[in-house]
Amino acid sequence: MSNPEYLQDKKVQKIDSDIRNYETQLQKSKMELEGLDSRMDAELEKYKSAAAAKRDAYDALRGRLRIAEEDWKFADKEHSQQGKKKKKMRSGLKHEVDRIQKRIKDAQKGKEKRFQELDKEKERLVEKAKREKAKEIEKIKAQEVSRVEEEKRRELGRK
Repeated sequence: MSNPEYLQDKKVQKIDSDIRNYETQLQKSKMELEGLDSRMDAELEKYKSAAAAKRDAYDALRGRLRIAEEDWKFADKEHSQQGKKKKKMRSGLKHEVDRIQKRIKDAQKGKEKRFQELDKEKERLVEKAKREKAKEIEKIKAQEVSRVEEEKRRELGRK
């Protein structure tokens, strides 16, 4: 408690004035602190919301990336399987083509051989026909000669 005579002292008055100024500054600073807290809390909330939104977007992108990676791996696996299937089918068909080409070649050789056999058979028939014709001609010739001789004999015998 203050003694009234102390309150008259200039230094005490100065100190009291400083105390009142400090108390005013304290009130002002407290009010600024409360305003700062609410302003900063609002700004922090804005950044927190932005960070949460970015995190959600990141998580969504990461999820889409994971799905895209799975789709890519599946498509790559399918591509590989189809490549193997194509190679296997192509190999099988190539063997089939080679086998059929060989059969065609063998059949063509058989056909040529048969043509040669048929040509030989025709030749034999032609030769046989020639011989028969020659015999026939010889027979006709012999008959004609006999006939002519017979006529000559008759002519000679009659004359």
